[in-house]
Amino acid sequence: MRFFFLFILTLMILSCNNTDNNEISKETKILNIYATDIFLNEDFYDNIVPLFTDIFKCEISITKFPNALTMLERAILEKDSTDVDLLFGIDNTLLFMAEQDSLFIPYESNNINDIPDDLIFDKEYHINPVCYSNIAFNYNSYVISDPPITFGEMQDGKFKDQMILMDPRTSSVGRAMLFWSVVAFGRNGYGHFWRSIKDNVFDIYDNHNDAYNAYLAGEAPMIVGMETTPIYHIQHDNVDKFKSTIPQEGGFKFIQGVGILRSSEQKYLTRKFVDFLLSVEFQEMIPSELWMKPVNKKVKLSVDYEILQQISKDYTHDLSTRETRWQYDEWIAKWKKIMLK
Repeated sequence: MRFFFLFILTLMILSCNNTDNNEISKETKILNIYATDIFLNEDFYDNIVPLFTDIFKCEISITKFPNALTMLERAILEKDSTDVDLLFGIDNTLLFMAEQDSLFIPYESNNINDIPDDLIFDKEYHINPVCYSNIAFNYNSYVISDPPITFGEMQDGKFKDQMILMDPRTSSVGRAMLFWSVVAFGRNGYGHFWRSIKDNVFDIYDNHNDAYNAYLAGEAPMIVGMETTPIYHIQHDNVDKFKSTIPQEGGFKFIQGVGILRSSEQKYLTRKFVDFLLSVEFQEMIPSELWMKPVNKKVKLSVDYEILQQISKDYTHDLSTRETRWQYDEWIAKWKKIMLK
């Protein structure tokens, strides 16, 4: 079965960009990749890398980072001297920063037509989307039987000290939550929302792993995260007590992507790797490896995914990268003053 998968994937990838086929013989077949740690699955890279290296008879060296911001900051710092070819795990909350330093070359993947427009967060294709999930409030249904279904209910005193958050200065999920609040409540109203939920916050963590471990340990029964995370516990642990809720006012998508660094000398392999990540064959592995949604619309999700809550309004694209670049420091400063005072 694995041989058949590799054979089909080889034909599919090599059939694209035929004009590039002569390039690979002129280049060193080594890809250096900066990548984020993947939520809930430490074996992800070990499972996918051989699928690509077996086809192209190349080597891949991966340097992992605890979060996308740290990875991006390293790439910016090293941009004039790096031998890194790709960044995998750059998300839509960091596009405003990634664009500033002209780190990436545009590449419109051969599989881009299989990706819905609302998931393409970089219309110039410096970053191609790979997987996504709506941001949600995950909760332990054994503790919370009546979860909040609106932003207003989340401010209710009955949820005092029950919510775990992540710091938007260090966490992409925390940053997505901040952006979500800005577009949902407006530039003048989001501060009121944070003040209203402050007493309901148990603690604020620097990163997702520490926050989620506290959640699993029962320190607090609700956490800001991804709507798809409870499916991990259903399929991996056979536990269905963890649920997710998205406010009725609307949702915000967290989208992870991949970008080719301008400094890369491995243009053929990098393009093929992007095509590989967006292929149906790879995308079919995302729900059971990353516990997120694939961006390729040809992939059919299992019933567990199909029953996820439908959002009434999508706020994801309501912030332009220009506005975010101008206002980000102000948003962070206000959040810090309210939440860390």
